[in-house]
Amino acid sequence: MKRAVTGALACALVACDSGGAGTCSNPGGPIAASPDDHCIGDDGGAIVQTTDPAACHPDAGPDGGATTDYGPTLDNAEGDDDDCKYHVKWTSTPVCENDGVVFTVVATNEIDGSPLTGAGMEAEIFLSLTHASPTTPYVESTEGPPGTYVTQPVNFDVPGDWTVRFHFHEECLDLTDDSPHGHAAFFVHVP
Repeated sequence: MKRAVTGALACALVACDSGGAGTCSNPGGPIAASPDDHCIGDDGGAIVQTTDPAACHPDAGPDGGATTDYGPTLDNAEGDDDDCKYHVKWTSTPVCENDGVVFTVVATNEIDGSPLTGAGMEAEIFLSLTHASPTTPYVESTEGPPGTYVTQPVNFDVPGDWTVRFHFHEECLDLTDDSPHGHAAFFVHVP
């Protein structure tokens, strides 16, 4: 059973930065549930997809290539990307309606746990297919230290359970399994 994590518990779970806007008395945060296990095989072992920079721009063929398939949106503040290439953890400043919320994302390579560097992470934020964050369709980030990405402030303009999808290596086509292109989406409760 899913429960929205709010208030001091949300800040304890996601290490809210007390320097953020966070003017609401009961901030939101990740929706707590069982840990993500979509990258665990039937035998109990980890499913890991390697990446190859050469797969970033393969010959797309006559039809121009396939469309991107997204995996399910995840609960909690940690999980694996859709294709089991990267492990993603996020924290944020207090999640409040109509305040600039900043996300800090730490991404590592599943194959060896090394920081995912140079991935140009962007965040896509939406409540539904017809209601995106008024901030912009995609929110850029800066990287530092290696594998850690900090977004521009994001505005959640109405309460609800939003989806925040972190995109990695958007410059790469998502045509082959070993393309560095990846994404991981998480539910974020806004009170």
